[in-house]
Order: sequence, then C-alpha cells, then structure tokens
Amino acid sequence: MTENSFAFRLKELLELNKLTLQAVGTALGISRTAVHKWTRGGEIDYDNLRKLADFLKVNWIWLRYGEEALRDVQHAEPVELPMTDLRRRYTAEIMESEARMKLAQEGARIVTWEWNLISDEVTYSPNVEVVYGWPVTSNQDFWRHLPAEDVTAMQAMYDRAIADGSGCEFDFRIYQPDGGLRWIASRATVVQDAAGRPVKMVGISMDNTARMRTEAALRNSEERFRAIFELTWGALAYIGLDGGWQRVNGSLCELLGYNSDELYAMTFQDITHPDDLAKNLELLAQLLAGQIDRYVVEKRVRRRDGSHLWVRVRTSLQRLDGVPNHLISVFEDISAERAEHDRLQAQIEELKARLAERA
Repeated sequence: MTENSFAFRLKELLELNKLTLQAVGTALGISRTAVHKWTRGGEIDYDNLRKLADFLKVNWIWLRYGEEALRDVQHAEPVELPMTDLRRRYTAEIMESEARMKLAQEGARIVTWEWNLISDEVTYSPNVEVVYGWPVTSNQDFWRHLPAEDVTAMQAMYDRAIADGSGCEFDFRIYQPDGGLRWIASRATVVQDAAGRPVKMVGISMDNTARMRTEAALRNSEERFRAIFELTWGALAYIGLDGGWQRVNGSLCELLGYNSDELYAMTFQDITHPDDLAKNLELLAQLLAGQIDRYVVEKRVRRRDGSHLWVRVRTSLQRLDGVPNHLISVFEDISAERAEHDRLQAQIEELKARLAERA
C-alpha cells in the first residue's frame, strides 16, 4: 500500500477520526467487510465514494485520486458537457423542486437558516426580511431586534442544545421598524461532525403572529366569559346531553351545597327527586326532538346535606353547527314560594273542611 493511494488516505482518516470499520459501514448502509476491503486496496464505486467522502467531510476527488489530481481539477478550464436527455430531465426536476420549495417558503412565510458554530457565521434564505421585518446577515443583526428576555431565554436554550447535541424550539418576539412586535416560531437541530463535535445548527422559522394573536383573543374571550359566568345573577350550569354537569358557577354550588368537583362527578338525574324526574325527562325529550325551544320545570333537588329544595329550572338547548351540543339551565330557589303555596293550600283545605261540617 503506497502513501498516495485511496486505501492509505482512508485508513489515515479512520485513525484520525477514531472511527471503526463498523461505524463507517453503518453510516453508509453497507457491511463492515466492504469497508475493510477498501482499506486493503479494494475498488469503490462512485456512489459509495461520494457518500464516504461526505461522511468523512473531505473532497471526494482528493480521497480517491490524491492531492495532485485535486489540484489539476481545480485549475482546469471548465468544459461544457452536452445536455443529454437524462441530464435534461434531472435538471428540470431539480429546478421544479427548488421552485416548489421557494413557493412553499414564501406562501407559508418560512425562513430557513444555518449557523456555523465554528466561525459564528449565519446564513438565511432570501425571504428573511419579509418574515422578520429586517435584513439579517449576522447574529448581531438578529439579537439586537429581540426583547432582552427573549434573547436570554433563546441563548440559554441554544447553549443546552449544543451541549446535548439535541434539537430545540422556541416562540420569540421580534421588534418591527414601526415599533410593533411580530411572533416567530423557530425550530432547530444541531449537526455534528464524524467525531461527534457540534459544528453547525440548522433551523426553520415561521411567522406565527396571526396564531398568537388569535390565541390571545381566545384567552381574553374565555376570561371575560368566565367572569360573566361566575358573576351572573342566579345559579347557572352547562349540562351535557347525557345529563353530566359540564360547567357550574359558584351560585349553583352554594345553592346545592356541593363543590364543583363533586357535581362534575354526578348528573342532574342524581340530584333530582325521583317523583319529579319523569316530568323533567319528558320535557328534555321534547326539547331534543325540536318540539319546543325551551322549557321551565319546578322540581325538588337533593342538596349535599340530604335535604330537598324546590327550584324552578329554565333550560334551553345550545347547538353547534346545527347539531345539539349542550343544555344551559338557570336554577331559581323557590322554596319560600312553595312554602307559601303549601300554607295557602292548607288553609283552603281547612276552610273546605269547616264548610263541609256546617253543611
């Protein structure tokens, strides 16, 4: 084996990078025996040569033919090769693929970027200014447009990813020329060399402003709804079509004596007096069948202490895209009203009895 041979250069690289034959074979998807044959002077085909050179991060011409051949190629005059049908097809496919990628990036407002951890150079796809709002050619250009707390969090995250050799993702804010803020969702992964050292980080970033604003609006809407739900007059509940309690406010819990978790483990049937349940279910069936829009029922409900309370329940059906989804019920304590009704009824019965005696 001569010092100016492919086998010699390959063995030198394997020793330098502390790579085993098995490690190379696994990386290239071939057997250990094939790699061993190359180190003994065996022939290597073009595809495996290119894959091997990429894996070892060396020039494939130098690896196969040596330094002199590489110099000859580098100083040679370019030769325009005839465009064969096969080359035309491959070229067209590459151009079409690149066009689709560019269109997808621009349509989805996606930036691709690569950060060289050795030189600290960073490169971005051409649409970076459209997505970020600024031209970015260096890390200094990038960091100075971010809020300080986002810079601190992202740099700590990148440090961890580089140390672990792992991926990371983060939603950060970037100031705009008009003073506004834009949200960017970023995802990146670390690339290591053959010796397992981190050499670069590659990632994608996407304009996430619309989604973040929508989520913020939903949170605000939910907070307003929760406040209205809790502060509204009367005991209020959302009830599933199966009778389960989906949402209850504090007034209802106070009325019934249960906390919300206890109610969520029950159904409205569980607290309805058995003598009043049939009427309630009959009205519910009419509501679900579309025969009525809402109903009002007076019934007795069992409180947590075992006592029964008379309530008037107003119930309506809520639909989602035209399909029945849940019930909204308002509970009103009518125990005093019922007591007065019972007292008057007793007086009437007593009066009837006296009149009967006189007759």
